[in-house]
Amino acid sequence: MRGSKGPLVAVDLRPLQAGYKAHLERGIGRHARGLVRALADIVPKGRIKFFASPGPEPDLDGESVPVEFLLWPRWIERVPAGRETAFRLAGLSSAVRVLDVRVAHFLSHTDAPLGRLGGTRLVVTAHDIIPVVFRKEYAGWNPIRNLRSRFGTALNVRVLEKADRIIAVSEATKKDLVGTLGVSPAKITVIPNGVDRFDEPARFDVERLKATNGLMRSYLLHVGGIDRRKNVNLLPEVLRRARAGGLDLDLVFAGRIEKEPEFPSLAGAVRAAGVEKNVRFLGYVPDADLSALYAGAWALVEPSLFEGFGLPVLEAMAAGAPVVASNRGAIPEVAGDAALLVEPEEGPIVDALGRLASEVGLRGLLLARGKERIAFFDWRRAAEMTVRVYEEAAGEPL
Repeated sequence: MRGSKGPLVAVDLRPLQAGYKAHLERGIGRHARGLVRALADIVPKGRIKFFASPGPEPDLDGESVPVEFLLWPRWIERVPAGRETAFRLAGLSSAVRVLDVRVAHFLSHTDAPLGRLGGTRLVVTAHDIIPVVFRKEYAGWNPIRNLRSRFGTALNVRVLEKADRIIAVSEATKKDLVGTLGVSPAKITVIPNGVDRFDEPARFDVERLKATNGLMRSYLLHVGGIDRRKNVNLLPEVLRRARAGGLDLDLVFAGRIEKEPEFPSLAGAVRAAGVEKNVRFLGYVPDADLSALYAGAWALVEPSLFEGFGLPVLEAMAAGAPVVASNRGAIPEVAGDAALLVEPEEGPIVDALGRLASEVGLRGLLLARGKERIAFFDWRRAAEMTVRVYEEAAGEPL
């Protein structure tokens, strides 16, 4: 029943289903988990529903909400691969109409339907438009990958054009939406991500994690993907130069990156710098251990050329690690004065690490500022702002 007597909003939980794209282990999954838990707490029961594709229960890290599983058209069951893409193109719009709500919210615009939704208003969250900003880099020289990239980007841009409301996770993302795509700023609301479950862990837990993973030396840490704009191939040379300057450090990568297309290039950079014995690839690290990994780090290094937000920066601050990060994209607005922000090049990063090692009181100052900074990023506040977007789109209160 749509409107004042029944559910007003339906929220897409597919980013939290194992096997749905790569969302669950990436920033979109962390965003979805934090926001959905907060929405479930503050929205009156019966006024919001959550939906997902046929398959596993959405992973809310031990919590649960009632989920309505969409029905796929029978023909999709016979598609050997790419079922979710086929569903998005040819079945998702009608499935959303069946939900019978005033507002449908897709937690990434890359997941939203392209067809008509009837009277349902479309709200999407835009984390970034990196495939547009870095179109050539993402397409590469492979003609098939190029075609897929161009097609996918065109579909996603169309979604942003047709959306009734857009939630941007940063001012940087809003600026790109307006300046690059020409989206009307009137339909964009900036709602920053929150950061939670990353309280500074006990020293025992940190030491246990380091011992379990054989992390015997102090280490620089990078968390997340390694696609080209992440700019991680310079980190092995940064490590070499830092070690040559007297810093006895290792470099640790956390994330399921070994199968990414860019991994051979990163491995080559490690060999070229001659630091094979000082680089560790830990693979996927669950949240239960990630805060201890952050807390044990000598510093988080984030050399990205572009970020729509940059959650690892806040997670490191929450866990008690100093941050050396790029001054590009949304990172400066997220980090404020609580990180050492530098040009994403080898020399400036090495210099920042030298400052962190030599300047008395700098580490403590950054940690203190980090604790103050994370107070600005709260999932409950984000949920309250999101509810206001729903109400504006629906024309009635929740």
